Amino acid sequence: MYETEVATNKARIVSYVDPEIKEKLEKLAEARLRSLSNLIEAVLVDEVASAEANGELPQGDQQKK
Repeated sequence: MYETEVATNKARIVSYVDPEIKEKLEKLAEARLRSLSNLIEAVLVDEVASAEANGELPQGDQQKK
């Protein structure tokens, strides 16, 4: 696999999804004026916040203790 320089300090996640889901995500990202990557990050951030709020995950500041 080739390494490419990316102007970000964010971790990279590789995922496989059904082509129909990818197409719908691309349309949603376009409708919300976001990149596909940014839309997926926003969805993941919301899901982690929800998991922290309902006790599935410790709160963000408690994870590093």
